[in-house]
Amino acid sequence: MSNKKLPENATKTEGAELARRGRGEISTATAVPHVSYDDLRHADRIVIDGLEVFANHGVYPEENALGQKFIVSLVLYADLRAAGEHDNLDASIDYGSVCHDVDGYLREHTFKLIEAAAEGVASMLLRRYPLLLGVRVKLDKPWAPVGLPLASCGVEIERVR
Repeated sequence: MSNKKLPENATKTEGAELARRGRGEISTATAVPHVSYDDLRHADRIVIDGLEVFANHGVYPEENALGQKFIVSLVLYADLRAAGEHDNLDASIDYGSVCHDVDGYLREHTFKLIEAAAEGVASMLLRRYPLLLGVRVKLDKPWAPVGLPLASCGVEIERVR
């Protein structure tokens, strides 16, 4: 057992977190009550690129009735050190679960704007995954009805806890 002492001004939750870290145990989300955008520059990342989801979002009634393909790309910001050091999925974010959660969320909800869909995805992920420090959501609409040839229209947002 270490002779290190916890800071006197640490809250009960912070003290428990610091004690776990001191023993080399896996950290929990309580270590990061608030994250700044600047913090994300130094965070580890899980990248999900090009997830295809068929859903019903759009301003026009036909888009909501017929549905269309959306391409979702995510950057999940987290502290992945413990996962790498202990080879433990519980210390990371399961990207397979994230993909299924995003697919389900976009299929179960209908939005007029892809901005609202992206905002909803970011909020859902931050609520559902406590180890997530922040998330970048890129949502592309390759079949956007603009009447001109284009590869895709989309939005990209970044949100922090």
